Amino acid sequence: MATYKIGELSKKTGLTTDSIRFYESKQLIQPSFRADNNYRYYHDDALKRLLFIQRCRALDLSLQEIEILITLEQQPQQNCQAVNEIIDLHLAQVEKKLAELHKFQQELQQLRQSCNAQSTIDHCQILKQLEAQ
Repeated sequence: MATYKIGELSKKTGLTTDSIRFYESKQLIQPSFRADNNYRYYHDDALKRLLFIQRCRALDLSLQEIEILITLEQQPQQNCQAVNEIIDLHLAQVEKKLAELHKFQQELQQLRQSCNAQSTIDHCQILKQLEAQ
């Protein structure tokens, strides 16, 4: 079984050593052992877990959601319902954010349409509307 120092994990995952230490402090990973030189060494399971966390974070899952998924992963006899519920809730949050972003886009487009590029700053309708809001 391969062992890695924290710098090697960092290179393999693209995570900073600070991030790896943070995940360790949250007990999401554990070093396999600490050598006489006081270096922490990690096995493949820590690498696998860090890659899992990284993929979850890329999907904007919260640390709490990741912790729950890891806990569920350690109960292989359970059905997937709890995992589905977490993803469904997160999907609803993403859909809400998309709706908010669409609203922002429309507001910005309206602001942009109010501007006559030939006018001076003291007559800029975008600035005037932003001040009025």
